[in-house]
Amino acid sequence: MRLYLANIESWTFPNRGSETLSETGFEVAGNWLDPPFCRPLEQFSPEVVVYAPHRRLDALVLERKDVLRTPTILWALYPDYLTGWDREKNEHKDGFLESVGRLMPYFRRHVAQSEFTKRLLEDAIDGYQFDVCFLGLDLEGMDRCRGENGASQSNLTLLWHHRWRTDKNLQGALGVIESLATKHSDVTFVVGRKEDWDEPFWVPQSLRDYYAKAVPRLSRLGNVHFNSRFDTQSDYWRSLSDIDIAFSCSYHETFGIALLEAAYAGAACVAPNTVAYPEIHSGAVLVDHAQIESALEQLIEDSEFRSQVVHRCRLNAKKYDVRTVAENLAGVVHQIQM
Repeated sequence: MRLYLANIESWTFPNRGSETLSETGFEVAGNWLDPPFCRPLEQFSPEVVVYAPHRRLDALVLERKDVLRTPTILWALYPDYLTGWDREKNEHKDGFLESVGRLMPYFRRHVAQSEFTKRLLEDAIDGYQFDVCFLGLDLEGMDRCRGENGASQSNLTLLWHHRWRTDKNLQGALGVIESLATKHSDVTFVVGRKEDWDEPFWVPQSLRDYYAKAVPRLSRLGNVHFNSRFDTQSDYWRSLSDIDIAFSCSYHETFGIALLEAAYAGAACVAPNTVAYPEIHSGAVLVDHAQIESALEQLIEDSEFRSQVVHRCRLNAKKYDVRTVAENLAGVVHQIQM
């Protein structure tokens, strides 16, 4: 069966998942997957499409005729696009994207990546139910990269690694890091994805101005480092072997792959006790936004507590193997073919 994954990125559904689908009899392709699975839709003639609507300029946009012609599953991986996002309040809006709403009766199944997203979307559009198909990590690939990594750093290292935008709370993250780095000069603080700014909606000028003023202060501290995006996923996974503590202070998270990868790599994680974090990141230290700094400081100062959190985080992350995700997705596809 030819299965097309539309607007699904390889960091969301790693190639290991596509390989697993192939092993079970699917021919897999997608417009945003990595080679050898990256192929244009018009060259593939799929029998089933898994469609994740997205706002990016290079995203595929399906019309009613497309969904009627080919059995299509909606995988709502980007719910902020479907509901809209209030940048001032940092929360989802109450509505539902009209262009996708018109297609809802014609999708064969409606799927979300977490219970949080399921509840969010069922409240946003009446009369539809969503099943849950979690996302997953390439645990085998991460294990291989972990084994290839050289000697670990001797000093404690703390990481924040997200896209640079308002909903990921870059300003809050830099504020926490500046405060802790001032007090803990023996700890290395790493800010990932240096200047990986998103589209203008997510990056108001005020955020760029804040960063421009903060970076000279952070640089003078000497223990705060900015890492650019890595050339390959494997390079990033290798770098995680040097991380002892990782955190998020996001307002918007419907799964949290980056923090889950850090957890599997052996980091003690801190996250807000809101959105999808309590559901997906049960091993992490979950606190209110205002308590994130103090939770991180406890992990820095208490090595026994840090070891306990590392153990919890890694055990939790092990549950999210992309092979299991692929098997679940295959089950959804087979159900609509019955």
